[in-house]
Amino acid sequence: MPSPHRPDVQHDADGPTLMSYLEWLRRRWWILALAALLGIGSGLLVTKLQTPTYTSTTSVLVRQVGPDAVPGTKVNLDTEAQVVRSLVVAERARALLKTSTSNEDLVRSLSVTVPPNSQVLQISYEGTTPQAAQNGSHSFAQAYLDLRLATAAKAVENEITSITQQIAEVNKQLTATAGKIAAAPANSAARAQAEASKQVLTNQLTRLNERLSPLQDNAPDAGQIISDAALPRKPSSPNRTLNLASGMGAGLLFGIVLALVLDRLDTRVRRGRDVTARTGLSTLLELPLRAPSLSILPPTHRVSRELGRLRNVLLSIMSEPRPGRGRQLLLTDTSPGPAAGFVAGNLAAAYARTGAQVAIVTTRPDSPLTAMFGGAKPRHTLADVLRHDVGALAALTPAPGLNTLRALLPGELDTDVELPVATMLGILDELADRFDHVLIETARPTQAVEAQALARHVDGVILVIESGRTRTSEITAALQQFEQVDAPVLGSVMAPRLPEQAGSPAAGGTPAAENQRDERRPSPRPRPEPVFRPGGGQPTSDSTMILPRPVGSSSGGSAPRKPAPGPRKPTSNPNPAPSAVPAAKPGPPAPVQAGGAVRQPPSTVYRSKRDIDGVDGQGRLSMAFDPVEDQE
Repeated sequence: MPSPHRPDVQHDADGPTLMSYLEWLRRRWWILALAALLGIGSGLLVTKLQTPTYTSTTSVLVRQVGPDAVPGTKVNLDTEAQVVRSLVVAERARALLKTSTSNEDLVRSLSVTVPPNSQVLQISYEGTTPQAAQNGSHSFAQAYLDLRLATAAKAVENEITSITQQIAEVNKQLTATAGKIAAAPANSAARAQAEASKQVLTNQLTRLNERLSPLQDNAPDAGQIISDAALPRKPSSPNRTLNLASGMGAGLLFGIVLALVLDRLDTRVRRGRDVTARTGLSTLLELPLRAPSLSILPPTHRVSRELGRLRNVLLSIMSEPRPGRGRQLLLTDTSPGPAAGFVAGNLAAAYARTGAQVAIVTTRPDSPLTAMFGGAKPRHTLADVLRHDVGALAALTPAPGLNTLRALLPGELDTDVELPVATMLGILDELADRFDHVLIETARPTQAVEAQALARHVDGVILVIESGRTRTSEITAALQQFEQVDAPVLGSVMAPRLPEQAGSPAAGGTPAAENQRDERRPSPRPRPEPVFRPGGGQPTSDSTMILPRPVGSSSGGSAPRKPAPGPRKPTSNPNPAPSAVPAAKPGPPAPVQAGGAVRQPPSTVYRSKRDIDGVDGQGRLSMAFDPVEDQE
């Protein structure tokens, strides 16, 4: 896709990029010095080995010629310069020179230039002797004018033949019309019609004669030589100064390339064009290399403006969702770090500033979105939703200063257990029904299996690459994961190298310290999925209000969705029931125990193992799908 952002042009002139180039050049200055010396030596050697050549130039004034020529009209000299270098002109010049040199060799010795704002061609020819250069230049100029004159004469001859034939035809029609006039009675309609036809044919014959007269009287003028080739006094090559300068420049260029190759042995990507060149993945946006803070940036910040332009691009390239549905966009890291969370949070803010309803979901326990949304522990998180403790809408956390932006923060998720993809898809569908845009942040697909599973169900996938940290192999591995499920990968975003979060493994935190903190957190009681009871309250939240989004009727003729009710006051029920219950699927009858009691089948819930078995062997809060007996 062609992107309006041109990262390789926008940021190459910035300070950090220039300093990075100067840094690796400074480290390998000896390569540049040695290459420059080798280049100067090569220039001296080439000067000694070159055969002297001489150049002579002829100037030709070109005029408009032909039956359709209009006085004062300029000739396309770029086209005429190619005509001079054609084999047809070379054949005529070869006949004038009376030489056995092939046409191809003659053309190789020829050069044609067009001075600006002129109708002059400068035809230069190189020869091993001054006389050969002079004769070659003059012969090519004369051969070009002869060819142009012959072509014009042929065109004029064809035009005269065509007009003569038309005149003969008109005269024939006039003779027939005269006969009709003589045969028709006076004052009859047939006579009047014949006289009118005669007048039309007479006028036509007059116009044809007016066209024929200039063609017969004026001879075509293709142009003339205004400055004939002179005998050169000194050779045009070899040019010692030019050879030395060229050798030094070539040596420096070779040294820069060699230094760059050595620098490229480090496979970490630092610019957007590196991603495109190495992996073929297009770069949608390349953010400035100055690392901002991990926060929701103000709209006046440069990064916010760049992400606003990315938002506009995504709105144009992403397909339209079904009526009443919001777009779903997945952003994933390609290496450890907070880049995807930073980009997702600020891109969601860019969407929200347009007035759209935006929700952002993160499946990373170490996501920077928690700190970006205030840093306080949210009342409800994604872990609570997966345990069916609360609905997805009630678990959303508002963004400070942005009324239409909500986040579903991760909470106490177990990084060693794959998230329930079916439940996650249900959550995303519920959010897509209420929000214009749903952004999902995941860890890199080589680490988080759910990233690949969710990618095939969203409207677009963006790979977030951290400059100076992400390696080419990591990008390739992520692309392979998404290609296996035919995910709609839109491109990549190049983010600056961001500071690590406190407590993250990359910043010096240890898993043991995290496990100790998990042990001190209270664990919610496991409970089965809540069911709807008549008279029960709707999901409520004291901190999250989702504005209803108007939805039109779908193309299938279904009725439009009703807007969700506004927030209500909290009720005494700590676990509000969802707004609807999925229809029960038909299945085999439940087994009956002795005494007529019906034994419920096992229920699968997303729960904490600590609630039943205590802390696991490694002191982690583990969450997984486990079949449990529903005793309630």
